[in-house]
Amino acid sequence: MEPQTTQFEGWAVVELFGHAKEIGFVTTRYFGTACLFQIDVPELPDREFALQAPQWLEHEGRTVLAPEGSKVKRAASPGRTRLVGPSAIYSMTPCTQETAMVGIERMQPRPLIILDLAKKPDAPAVTWPETDAEQEEDEEALPFERH
Repeated sequence: MEPQTTQFEGWAVVELFGHAKEIGFVTTRYFGTACLFQIDVPELPDREFALQAPQWLEHEGRTVLAPEGSKVKRAASPGRTRLVGPSAIYSMTPCTQETAMVGIERMQPRPLIILDLAKKPDAPAVTWPETDAEQEEDEEALPFERH
């Protein structure tokens, strides 16, 4: 009786022993009796987008905190393929193509290029009493007692 084989084909996050991770389209490949998983990571073209959260970036020779909404660009990255054996895999989480593409983008080691820094929100204005008399008036207007 031949052993039953099951094949996987689809988008997945593949966590490997050694703290490595791959995200891509996974297919099962057999080479004789050996089984490997082929992980195809798609090519990503040059792309521009707005930051969804503040992020530390290099800009004009210094590190700056780019605010949310800053327009950035990431250079293209070539597609690649990796074959891994089942014993190298810690876990494999199937996902949608959309989820995989977001994960691939976040794992990119290519630096972001700042195109336009978003304006930082203005800090609220703080006013201080100019005299002791004004401060006493302010304290008298407080809705609670000071002890």
